[in-house]
Amino acid sequence: MSENPNEPREYDAVLGGQNLIPVNAAVLGGIPGVKSRLASPAVEVRIAALSEALKYGEAGLDLIIQALQDRIMSVRFAAYLLLKDRDEEKIKQYLRNYNTSDFDVIIEDAYGEENSSSNSFADFFPNIVRRD
Repeated sequence: MSENPNEPREYDAVLGGQNLIPVNAAVLGGIPGVKSRLASPAVEVRIAALSEALKYGEAGLDLIIQALQDRIMSVRFAAYLLLKDRDEEKIKQYLRNYNTSDFDVIIEDAYGEENSSSNSFADFFPNIVRRD
């Protein structure tokens, strides 16, 4: 079995036609396969493809960075979570210019007891001061 990340692995499956790609399916073709999944109309498939992209080094990181511009917020959030703790200078530099903030959302009941919590994020824009 080859160690080349662009070649099939033992448990990869070939998918064809116009059917939706199952969320946990592996798609042959390395980066082209990840790109194919990132183009899927199914948000869950696109998010799963982001994690798969990490296996493909610099090219995969570039796809994750591009996903920060996705029109779907949950895809952008998944990409952000994959990148935010990485040490590569390229990523740090990109995230410095990326206007987003992540935060914990805590929901309490009427007695102040925590019911649930989750991590979320928001894109933000600098204030624009109009001078008329």
